[in-house]
Amino acid sequence: MTTSKASRRRFLTQSGAALAGLAAGGAATSAASESSGAPARFEGKVALITGATSGIGEATARAFAAEGAEVFFCGRREELGEEVEASIREAGGEVTYMRADVREEAEMEAFVDACVDTYGRLDIAFNNAGIEGPNGGYDEIAMDGEMGYHDLMKTNVDGVLFAMRYEIPVMVEQGSGVIINTGSVLTSRGSSAWGAYAASKHAVHGLSRSAAQRHAGDGLRVLTISPGATETELLRRFYGGSLEGAGENHPMGRLAQPEDIAAMVLHLSSEGANFVSGANIEVDGTSTA
Repeated sequence: MTTSKASRRRFLTQSGAALAGLAAGGAATSAASESSGAPARFEGKVALITGATSGIGEATARAFAAEGAEVFFCGRREELGEEVEASIREAGGEVTYMRADVREEAEMEAFVDACVDTYGRLDIAFNNAGIEGPNGGYDEIAMDGEMGYHDLMKTNVDGVLFAMRYEIPVMVEQGSGVIINTGSVLTSRGSSAWGAYAASKHAVHGLSRSAAQRHAGDGLRVLTISPGATETELLRRFYGGSLEGAGENHPMGRLAQPEDIAAMVLHLSSEGANFVSGANIEVDGTSTA
């Protein structure tokens, strides 16, 4: 690593630590690596992320870049994607944004192909894009239109399937790779108001477990990460627009921050978790305990 690149990495690590807040443990690891001259934790690795224009995906893109990874991410909101890309680059990270819609298989194929064309490989895939869909009982949920049942399933379930369909062959050819799919606290239980969303997240974990079994001998690990209530746009929509007081009744007395979830994604992607596959990792502050 050249002196200028090392300086950029140090600056990025410091910026990432400031942004990460509660994920400072990972940033501290990276800072220690820089000061010792050792490579950052994900130096030489390529991380692909869907749904990274805000929230958990954005925090994870920043965290991977801060620890040396080359990051390739997508999202439908082009202006936000370009802003996130520019911000990470200004801090010294290596990142590329591409507009892609996880609901469209052809766009997922093009997205994964573009990642490999740009960076030459694919080590980590964080399939994070998702929506909450309609609420209500089964006799009243909206079936069609934006945020309707079909849109929910296309985004949360088909989006993961389409992404893995093109990620897995790249990783099998390499003989290594980690895929992490985003679930929810509703991955493992039901909801009287958000049953359709719960069903979509149950399906995501089913895809993860099945892929983990099928490719365990190919050097791949596949997991589901299930965040608890996290301060994101999606949660604001769950609560009708405001999160004021939303964390007061939580067992830990607060909501999770996106950086809390990003820190666990990085750990699960690291060598420290190399015997973890097929699991649903609940990062929910005891919500499902």
